[in-house]
Amino acid sequence: MERRRGDVAETFLIYDLFRAFWTRVVGLFFREIAERNAHLIPRTGPVIFVVAPHHNQFVDPVILLMHAMRRVYFLTAAVSMRRRFIGFYGRCLRGIPVERQQDLAVAGSGRIQLEDRYADPTLIVGEGTRFTAELRPGMKIALPRGAGMAKVEEVLSDTRVRIAKELKELAALELLTQSGGTAFKAVPHVDQDEMYHAVYSRLNKGECVGIFPEGGSHDRTEMLPLKAGATIMALGATAANPELGLKIVPTGLNYFHPSKFRSRAVIDFGQPIEVPAELVAKYRRGGAAKREACDELLQTVAEGLKQVTLNTPDLETLRLIQAGRRLYRPTQHQLTMAQQVELTRRFIKGYNTYRDLPEVKELRERVADYNQQLRYYGIRDHQVETMRVGRARAGALFVWRVLWLGIMGLCALPGTVLNAPVFVVTSVASKRKARAALAASTVKVRARDVIATWKILIALVLVPLLYTAYSAAAVVAVRRLQTPGAAGLLGQAAHMSGVAIYLWAWALAAFMSYTALVFGEQAMDIVKSIRPLFLTLIVGSEHTELLARRREELSDDITELVNELGPQIYPEFSTTRIADQLGAAPSATHANIVNASADALHRTMRDGEHALRQRIARTAAGLAGDGSNGIGSGSGSGSDVEPHAGDSGAPHVRRRRASKYAFSPPTPRTMETLNSISPMEFLSTATAVPPPSAAAAARCSASRDAAATPHSPGASSDPSASKKSPETPDDEQRGLFHFT
Repeated sequence: MERRRGDVAETFLIYDLFRAFWTRVVGLFFREIAERNAHLIPRTGPVIFVVAPHHNQFVDPVILLMHAMRRVYFLTAAVSMRRRFIGFYGRCLRGIPVERQQDLAVAGSGRIQLEDRYADPTLIVGEGTRFTAELRPGMKIALPRGAGMAKVEEVLSDTRVRIAKELKELAALELLTQSGGTAFKAVPHVDQDEMYHAVYSRLNKGECVGIFPEGGSHDRTEMLPLKAGATIMALGATAANPELGLKIVPTGLNYFHPSKFRSRAVIDFGQPIEVPAELVAKYRRGGAAKREACDELLQTVAEGLKQVTLNTPDLETLRLIQAGRRLYRPTQHQLTMAQQVELTRRFIKGYNTYRDLPEVKELRERVADYNQQLRYYGIRDHQVETMRVGRARAGALFVWRVLWLGIMGLCALPGTVLNAPVFVVTSVASKRKARAALAASTVKVRARDVIATWKILIALVLVPLLYTAYSAAAVVAVRRLQTPGAAGLLGQAAHMSGVAIYLWAWALAAFMSYTALVFGEQAMDIVKSIRPLFLTLIVGSEHTELLARRREELSDDITELVNELGPQIYPEFSTTRIADQLGAAPSATHANIVNASADALHRTMRDGEHALRQRIARTAAGLAGDGSNGIGSGSGSGSDVEPHAGDSGAPHVRRRRASKYAFSPPTPRTMETLNSISPMEFLSTATAVPPPSAAAAARCSASRDAAATPHSPGASSDPSASKKSPETPDDEQRGLFHFT
């Protein structure tokens, strides 16, 4: 017994050491990892963590280990456990191997097709096949590209086999009825009893098990269909031990840029799910009742996961929702990263509920139009406000930030040069691995889910080798350069052993790398902030002011609509307590504490920049006198406020309307006209420009007269004269970039 206790303690020691190692490595890869609702995790008793979406392969489990505060043992694909390095780390973390049928699939001989789709849809015939040698009853036939899978019921001959149920998927029928048939794979039957016994053993000891119910990693914007394995484990363990007290904790992983170094992530824990006794009773009866119990519990788990994950049908919808969330102004307080993810989740639910309303459709088009204009300028939404300055201010800020960039760049340059081979090799190798994973998968879009994993694994091998080479080169260089009686560092190094020089070189390389990490992040932030100022200097404040006004107008309309519709979905909705509803700020973790020095330096830079802004503003105010020429004057805000109909004393309410500062893409009518013109017809009409119509000439003349007439602030004007005539599709097509 003593030896067994010692073995258990030793196993936990190895587990804890490797867990601490990997959490530090992943914490270094990400700039920030926030958590929400970790207090919901049961402190004691067995727990099954159901984690989705599986967007980052072997990084996902480590992020859970960072915040679960309990030992969690993950189900890991047996094919991964058989790899040299990954299998070693998986065994140290006490992973439970799971054999997956797709990992054991073998390409079959010949080609197969349905003999008669309508008369006998379960009979498959082959040409050049060897069914008697390659297939057995209970095995499965898998079609290419994930088109379908069928269970073998009976092998009739080398060229004839009967499946249990007919295939109804359209993709499968197309392959099996095409001329010449299709290739296939033979998938053996896998007995998972050993795996289930291992899981039940861990749960009966009060331990925690982690599982990714999607069955594999992917990079889609929505969750894949969930497998029933987690529910079978929960129901089976509870049926065998009614006093187990098992809880299922839905866990959501949300990445901002999962494959990028020093990006951000949020892990969200949902309400623990108890296993209902009535479902356990159904599970014990077996047969159809057992399947029904598993389906009901799986549906409950899926609903729990939807509460902690972001699910959109496509990438464009996700970008639209994220843009709307950024434009929404819930409060004057700054939201944390975890609160931003929760707000995005609520926006997705609201958009799916009200997407057919005319107001939502209008805002969707305007947000897409606004995103297109941002892409044209090459800036991000949060940079628009920085463009709302005059050329004098923009020039001063540009010089200030360039100076800061030079200081940061000089501090980060040595470490960047030292680690340049690491950046190049990890980038090239991870992209190659992504291409291989994409070719072998039927669910991946671009296989970005494997990039971060391979970047970390390659860096773990390459960085020590690189630093060893640098340290050895330092020892050789010091020995060759030192001379008798030399002063300074070389003189001190003459009395040091080679091992001491080697260790000092190692420490210096690590320090330079950390310096490059801290200062390099700040330098990249400055680089991103320079482009808006540069655009202001080049194109002038007129265009940038229009863009800023348009953003303000769009933000007001989105905020108004959300505040109107929000209480209908969330009864507790309140615009004054939005931060409290979205959850408190996450507690500090070692991954966040690492960046404390960089954040302090960044705050110093912002304080200096703020002081410079104030000084420039005071100088500009003194030169301008009454300030009538300022860009930010109230006369140019462009916000139309109208009194409520029927009540002159009612509070002012904004009227949602199409933006005056629209960056309009080609209208459908324009595109239809352009597509109907042949190249020769276009060339023949390009030489003869027809004269403008009378209405167009009148509009141009009125525009020139209005531009030539100076406007006095004290002069009265006719309100009806200031109304703009409806724009034709040709006028809309000109937008901001029509120059006369």
